[in-house]
Order: sequence, then structure tokens, then C-alpha cells
Amino acid sequence: MHVTTTKQPPYRSRITVRSPWLAGMGFVNGAAVRAVPIQDGFTLSLLNEKNVRERGKLLRVGLATNQRLILTLYLAQNFATTGLVDGDFLAAGYEYGLITAMKLPEAQKYYVMGYQNHGAFLQMSGGWLDDTGFAPDTITTVALTRDGISFTAWNDASITYGEIVKHARERMYQIIQARRNQQITTMDVPGYIFTRAGFGQGDIVGVRYEYGTIQLFKPDLRKLGFAWPAAP
Repeated sequence: MHVTTTKQPPYRSRITVRSPWLAGMGFVNGAAVRAVPIQDGFTLSLLNEKNVRERGKLLRVGLATNQRLILTLYLAQNFATTGLVDGDFLAAGYEYGLITAMKLPEAQKYYVMGYQNHGAFLQMSGGWLDDTGFAPDTITTVALTRDGISFTAWNDASITYGEIVKHARERMYQIIQARRNQQITTMDVPGYIFTRAGFGQGDIVGVRYEYGTIQLFKPDLRKLGFAWPAAP
């Protein structure tokens, strides 16, 4: 989940929950929900006799234009103590009638690991790859680090492909390239790289980047109070 700001005045920060598991957890269309702020997060619980008098905000589950269930929480004054600001990412743990959301460590992006060809799979995509130096056909070396996976773009025309390959072989790095897919830059990362780095299907993956480098890391959800796994 992601804290965003409305595009029209009055501008307000909001968090929208859209997920196929909402109905299975009791959050059906029209259900009344009690939202209660906690430090760096919040809880959403179905309204019942136990929480009817709790402080917080009353919400209702609705339907989006595509008929999918949707639950939107606006961070108004009574949610000022949550410590959340525009741009924050959150992970959500859930059980029947209760959703607990907590802020994830700072990062520019978050993905959820998918599954393809019998292994973990992740495709990074978007104009941010071009802006960061990972334009299509750019040679990229991939290295396992103590904290995750590191990508380095080789944009120096004075360095030959053979020199890059030699550098990668000596350090046991992998070589991949971004590509153009229907006008969108994408970078597919082979599953074996994630397996070696300890990433698996369903894991939340944080992305930190600056020009020429991308760092992938896996936040420790247990430190946020979640039992593994949690829902993104």
C-alpha cells in the first residue's frame, strides 16, 4: 500500500486498499470498518460490539468503477499521530475482520516477488530505469551483497564489452540488459539470482536507486510486528 495525495483540492493524503482477499476477510461491500491510528501505521477492523466505542474513524467498504472492493482511509487530523506522510509505503498483515498496516523502511519503490518458470520472478519497469542510467541495451552487472542485490549500469563508452565480461567473471557477477517492451523500459531479473540472495515468491522487495546503481533489499517484516508472510 502507498500513501498518496488527491489530485484535486482540497488536497488530502490517503491510503487505498484494493485486494482480492478483502471479501474473504469479511470486508464485503457496505461493511462498516473502524480505523484506529497506531504509531507508523493503523488498524482497520470490522465494526462490532467490542470496538464500537473506540476512538478512530468510521469507514465503509465500497466498490470501485471496475466493481472491485475498495477501502479508502484519508489521513485527516485525527490520524496525525500515525507518523505517515505522502510517499510512504506500508505492508499489511491481516486476519478475519482485522487489517494491521505498518510503514516500511524508506525506499523509492516496492515490488512483490512473483512466480514464473518454477521460480521467483521480478520485472522492474518504467521511465525511472531510463532516468537512472539503465536504458535499453545498457550492460548491467548484478552482484549479491550483504543486504540484497546490487545492479550497476556500464555507460562508459571507453570500456569494451569484453572488459565488462572479464570484470564480471572475476567477481562472479551476472550480466543482464534492460529492454524496450511496447515503449516501456523493462528489466527482467533471472529467478536464480533471487534464490541465491534469499528472496522468494511473495516477498516484499524494496528498491533504492541513484544514477548508475540500483539496490534491492528485503525488509524484515518481523521487526514491524508481523508474522511471516504478510500481505503487501
